Amino acid sequence: MLNSFYRKLLFIYMSITVVSILAISGTIGYSMNQKTYDRSEKLLLEKVEQVDELAKELFDGSTLQKDFRKQISAIEKSSNVRVSLIKHPKVNADKLQSIGESPARKEWLDKVLAGNQVTVRSNFTQNSTVKMLIVGRPVVQENRVVGAIFLYTPIMNIQGTINDINRAIYISAISVALLAMAVLYFVSRHFVKPIQLMSKTAEALALGDFSGRVPVRGKDEIASLSGSLNRMAGKLQKVEEGRKRFLSEISHELRTPLTTIRASLQGITDGVVEPEDAKEFIQVSLQETLRLSSLVDDLMELSSFEEKQVKLSFQPMDVSDVITHVVTQLKMKAKAKRIELSSEAEMAYRVQGDADRLRQVFINLLDNAINHIPEGSEAGIRVKAVRNERWIEVWDNGQGIAPEKLPHLFDRFYKADESRNRSGAGLGLTICKHIVEAHGGSIRVESKVGAGTVFKIFLPVV
Repeated sequence: MLNSFYRKLLFIYMSITVVSILAISGTIGYSMNQKTYDRSEKLLLEKVEQVDELAKELFDGSTLQKDFRKQISAIEKSSNVRVSLIKHPKVNADKLQSIGESPARKEWLDKVLAGNQVTVRSNFTQNSTVKMLIVGRPVVQENRVVGAIFLYTPIMNIQGTINDINRAIYISAISVALLAMAVLYFVSRHFVKPIQLMSKTAEALALGDFSGRVPVRGKDEIASLSGSLNRMAGKLQKVEEGRKRFLSEISHELRTPLTTIRASLQGITDGVVEPEDAKEFIQVSLQETLRLSSLVDDLMELSSFEEKQVKLSFQPMDVSDVITHVVTQLKMKAKAKRIELSSEAEMAYRVQGDADRLRQVFINLLDNAINHIPEGSEAGIRVKAVRNERWIEVWDNGQGIAPEKLPHLFDRFYKADESRNRSGAGLGLTICKHIVEAHGGSIRVESKVGAGTVFKIFLPVV
């Protein structure tokens, strides 16, 4: 297809070039032809003026006829023209004789003797087949026509000059056309090559190879298209990498509970498990089933957020009320671990938000803190003013998180401490981030080992 496109493009370019050159050459040739004839005619008219002066001297007797003939002969030799002087029939000058041949057509002579000028292209005499450029002019003396002058020259001489000019024009046109076609060949290849590369890259993308990229040169439309294709390939590559990583992570998360459930049920079915222990194995299987159900729910929720299918119920609300409710809700769990919970707000913090979803975020963050910090620690939620902004901080004074783990906390299935977090699937923080961003806000984490952790949430004020 691209080869066909390339051939079509090259054919169109070359056709336009050739037609343009032919049109320009034809116009120049025609113009030069006309100018050549005009110039020849002008030269004849200049010679007619010269002959007219000599003829007047002949008719008034100041020049002898033999001298006149010599002068005319000299003009004919030097200018490659023929001269014909015809005396008016009514002129009484017996000693004067007509010089040269009479024109083939009597109407030319009659017209000139009537006082008019004649310019024609024809054979001058009846017996001649040579085409001539003919100029006729009356000889006027004392306000009356006394004779007629005809100057004529072979058109073949003029045509020879024209042919030389046309030959030079055609040679130049052919040279320019060949040069233009060579330039067009390489220029069209230059323009088509990126399209060919884009086609190959697109075919590779269709086959699942997202590593190919198209070189971007310049800032024209083709370069813009190449950049767009590269960005699309990059995004598809990230999507593919995310898909593979997700499959790997989800298979890892599903393998452990499924293995536990299968082992328990297999043991009961095979009679390996004693009847008195069967209840315990069934209880373990039930817990793993609940864990799988929770994992599926989290995956469905996360998928809804990533596909922008979650509809939030926004309404004006005070974040302080939600914080107080969350802390109250988790106080019993914290008390069981001898952890002190607190909530504080330096000022009112009204936002446009979904109270249930924001409560989900605060519960998840504070519950994580309770699960990870040691007994006797403190944790809580507070609202702080930082310059012209207000932030919600979920904090604890536990052991903190290692710096190398902080950038991955919001990744799917990531667990900062595998040994202490066997119940969760590592999706809670990812969902929290999606909820906050759906409110037009942002979330980040700061932590120091041995000094505790702070999750900072920013929400736009109403």
